[in-house]
Amino acid sequence: MDASEQLATVREVCGAKGKKLLKNFDGALAVGAGFKKSANEVSEEICLGVLVQKKIDSPDIRPIPARVEVFVARQGKRTKVSIPTDVEELGDGEPHAALNLAQGVRAFNRLNKAQGVPGAVCCIVADQSNPSSLYVLSCGHVLALQLITQGCAVFNATDVADRAMTTRIAELHAVLPLIPNGKPCLDAAISMIIPGSQVGWLGPGNVRPLAVEPGVQQPSNCFVYTPNGPLPAIFVKEWANIPLPYPQCGKIVIAAAYQFKAATIGGHSGSPVMTPQGLLFGMHFWGDSANHVAFAIPAFVLFQPGRFALNIQLA
Repeated sequence: MDASEQLATVREVCGAKGKKLLKNFDGALAVGAGFKKSANEVSEEICLGVLVQKKIDSPDIRPIPARVEVFVARQGKRTKVSIPTDVEELGDGEPHAALNLAQGVRAFNRLNKAQGVPGAVCCIVADQSNPSSLYVLSCGHVLALQLITQGCAVFNATDVADRAMTTRIAELHAVLPLIPNGKPCLDAAISMIIPGSQVGWLGPGNVRPLAVEPGVQQPSNCFVYTPNGPLPAIFVKEWANIPLPYPQCGKIVIAAAYQFKAATIGGHSGSPVMTPQGLLFGMHFWGDSANHVAFAIPAFVLFQPGRFALNIQLA
């Protein structure tokens, strides 16, 4: 099989047999499809990723095998395939909470401006049924201040300003719920831009999101366009239903995530992950800066019809 067929096969195995595999792997948090890492470098070998909190060498824990053998249907026949594995360590990372929009924003509680976090904006979006209504798309933990409330509660009176807090530009409109120890969810929200606000995107080289990748390509040639400038983002794996620890919230199961090798830090949450040509692959929301692990919600998932109370499109 060529590389694209191999990746498709591993994706198929994750979808059809993922739950069973998790039961067989001690301490596994999620399984995913992507590329094998060695000494923190990303190879071209396609593998089944197994995510663990920490790698532990103990006789009480069954080692994850170097390969797994499973059966898949091919041309009406049951065919055995052997897939190499790669154990990924989640480590101790956390969501990156921290408007020319490219220079980042600060979300704050309008009833108490001392309650606020710096973050980034993925893009400006419009309501498909009312294109004159514009919004900023970012992480829920940024726009709704969910990491400074117990149990991921939403600050409904949350506004958005530039980083220096000199200009209020938007107010919270819709938040996707973060469900501690519950069903899979997404970390995302939109805030409505206040009519008359002069809000634009002046990123490095005037790069901005121009098109949403529809979920048919593996991410490549990507950068995380952070408020501190673009960072190279090397695609590693894609995960479904990945449990991640959130301060004040507990464990949150994120429904879909791309993993990149990228050196993001606090304050970069919400940054777009895209190509220099403006093809948007995802929105950064969580990372471990010590190990250069960065996660992004796939853009095509965020832009699926019905994801928010209104259907959004790039403005």
